[in-house]
Amino acid sequence: MNVRTALFWLGTITGVAYLVIGALGAWWPGHWDDAAASDQVLWGALLVGGGVALLAGLRIIDRSPRWGAILVAVGAVAGALVIFWTVIVILVAVTLAVLAVVYARRLASPSTASDTRA
Repeated sequence: MNVRTALFWLGTITGVAYLVIGALGAWWPGHWDDAAASDQVLWGALLVGGGVALLAGLRIIDRSPRWGAILVAVGAVAGALVIFWTVIVILVAVTLAVLAVVYARRLASPSTASDTRA
């Protein structure tokens, strides 16, 4: 499995999961009874915003490697902030950030750019 495939599969699954978890978790009626409204807004904004940023970064990384990698990394970390106690999400966020930077660097280097786009 090459870097592009790993980045796009892991990124897509994570981005969609952030969107679903953020939407359902933030607006679940009984989930926020003992919490402040600001916690609910923060939860939804970071997860949904992180998912949108991550998926947008994956969409533009081939055209703009630097901005795509930044969006992927910021989106992955933003979504992981609110569910940090699930250690796997932190590991996935770090993995996505590293994969995005490695892929963007390969795209920026003319000698290996043809190898990563296939």
